[in-house]
Amino acid sequence: MSSDPNEMAYKTLNINSRYRAGKDGFIMSFQIPKDLQDKLTRFEQVKAQLQMVMTQKGEMDAHHREMKEAVKALESSAGGDVFRRIGDLLIKVDDIDVLKKEMKEELETMEARLTSMDKQEKSIKEMYEKLGSEINDALKGYK
Repeated sequence: MSSDPNEMAYKTLNINSRYRAGKDGFIMSFQIPKDLQDKLTRFEQVKAQLQMVMTQKGEMDAHHREMKEAVKALESSAGGDVFRRIGDLLIKVDDIDVLKKEMKEELETMEARLTSMDKQEKSIKEMYEKLGSEINDALKGYK
């Protein structure tokens, strides 16, 4: 089973139709049972949630990498002035060691959040795949 939300949604897209081709060539109407409609709704909600978590995780990961590079550059610098951005302002840092400590603490917080997001993404993917499988199994009766 694919874990790509867009691919899974594409596979289930056609079931929302109220019509399908009959065996003798004419088109006949059918109703999707309420429980299947509910699963489809839940499937779309889980898809949106998965996409949101994946986007947030990507943004957090990019910020984490930038922060790691900044800490690395700060540790390898030969001294000189260091400035910290606060809003639209650049403020000179008086104590570089305090700044390093703050940045390392922020990195640890980000790493914990990324670990949490990994677990959340995995859980949502499992739910997404389970719902997709249930929907596909339910649709086998309509073929």
